[in-house]
Parts: sequence; structure tokens; C-alpha cells
Amino acid sequence: MHPPVPDSRRAAAAAVVAALVVGLSGCAADRTAAAVPAPVELAAPVAVAKSPAPAPPPPVDLATLPVIDVLHVVPGLPGSEGLTPLENDDPSLGRWRTVVVSEPTAVHASVGGPAVGVLPTDVLGAANVLPVVDEAAGWVRVLLATRGALPRDDRAQVNGRTGWVRTSDLVPSGTDWSVVVDVAAQTLTVDDGTSVRTFPVVATGAPATPTPHGLAFLLGLRWSEPGTTTPRVLPLSTQSETIDHYDKPTGTAVTAIHTTTLRGRGAVSNGCVRVTDDVLDVLWQAPAGTVVTTVG
Repeated sequence: MHPPVPDSRRAAAAAVVAALVVGLSGCAADRTAAAVPAPVELAAPVAVAKSPAPAPPPPVDLATLPVIDVLHVVPGLPGSEGLTPLENDDPSLGRWRTVVVSEPTAVHASVGGPAVGVLPTDVLGAANVLPVVDEAAGWVRVLLATRGALPRDDRAQVNGRTGWVRTSDLVPSGTDWSVVVDVAAQTLTVDDGTSVRTFPVVATGAPATPTPHGLAFLLGLRWSEPGTTTPRVLPLSTQSETIDHYDKPTGTAVTAIHTTTLRGRGAVSNGCVRVTDDVLDVLWQAPAGTVVTTVG
């Protein structure tokens, strides 16, 4: 027989068991509490005042606006100083970004500003294709083939006019071509996207009637006038900055790149660039909207 356990030891053991039971009960209670997520209180719905959607701009009455083309003078259009042609994001359209006017559309002096004029779908019978020189959300800024003033009124406003047009009113297009005329060197350089070639020119503008400097573009017209002093003509978007009118059929002073039967060489023209037939054969392939930059 084992000796009897003293009462004091029995009491101590009972106390230890009681403590373990309490401890285990506490752990179980903690696990139970952790397993039950606390209730989530939802805040009362908050009423938020909503601003009404902005009203669409009122429609522009195009019939009240002057036509923006080589036949008209349209004041209030910004110039092109400091701007350069933009490149296409989609190279399949061509390197340089242009747009085609598919329906008559308003031109604005600034994004969202009042309309200044209306672009026609064609210029003298050719599709109206314009180079892009700037952009904003939903808008592009294009070079325009119109005069901002007559030379007798403000020579600085004649050429280089631009305007903002909504992209929704235009068809994206492009060209790989670009042309540079250097009146000091008397050369014309053509980049067709695959090669760069430089040719001598026959003549450029005289000191009193210079070839307009800066950005211009090919209008897309191909004029053949056999028997005249300008047998083949590629009209440009620019016009003389010293002569109001010299072309009787159009009442304009449009400059051009053309062949010639005249014998003058060098700085002798009214502003046009005279070239030989082989040079014009090359340029004849350039699409409308091709930028022609005159320097020198």
C-alpha cells in the first residue's frame, strides 16, 4: 500500500488542475472570439450633389463664315511661328501627319474659341488636305491655304496662317514626302521617305518680290498649261507678300513650283520657284499636304 497523501499535497494538486482548466478555458475562449468577426457598422448613405453635364456647344452656322481657301482673305487666324509638322503615330499613313477635310467644317483661332471661317472639302477642284502642326484633346491645328491680309495692308499676316479644327470633322492621312527650298543656295531638296535628293532650281523670287519663307504645302493641284510660260504647275498654299493680285483667273497671287520657258536665272521671279522638267517629274508624285519649307 502506498502511504496516504497528505491533505496539503492534495490541496496543492487540486489548485494546479484548477489553474490549468482555467487557462485552457481562456485559450479556448480567445480562439472562439477570434473566429467570430466583429460586426461591421455601415455609415448612413451620403447624398452627393452632382453637377449637370456641360451643354454641348451651339451649332455653328457655317453659311455665315468666310471660306478659308486661296481665293479669300480671312483675318483673325493665328500664325505658324515656331511650329513644325507633326509626325504620325500610325506610320502606315505616312511619316508626316495630314488630315483630309471630308465635309465643310469650322476653323477656330483657339481650342474651343469662336469660329473664324469654314474649310471647304476642295480647293480649286482638288481635295483639301492640310498638314498638322499642333494638337490638343479632340483638336488639331493645321496649316491653311488662305491669306490673313493683303500685302498692302499687313505683309506679315499674308502667309503662314493656322487654325484649330475638331478631329471628329476630319479624316486622318499622311505623307512621307517633304521639300526644302533654299533660296540662298538656289536648290530644292526632296525627301520622299526612301531617299533624299537635292536639285538646282532655275529661279526663285527677286529681292522686291521674294519667295515667301517658312512653311507652305502642296495644294494637290496639277496644272498643265502648254503654250504658256508656265507649262506645268504645282500650286503652293502661300501667296506673294508684295503683290496683291497677279493671277487674273483666280484673282490671287498664289506662288508655285513650276517649269518655265523664260530664260531668267537666279533671284528673278515674282515669288515662284522655277524648275526643270526632270525636277517637276519627281515632285509631280508628291501627295497633297506635303510641306514645302523655304529657307535661306
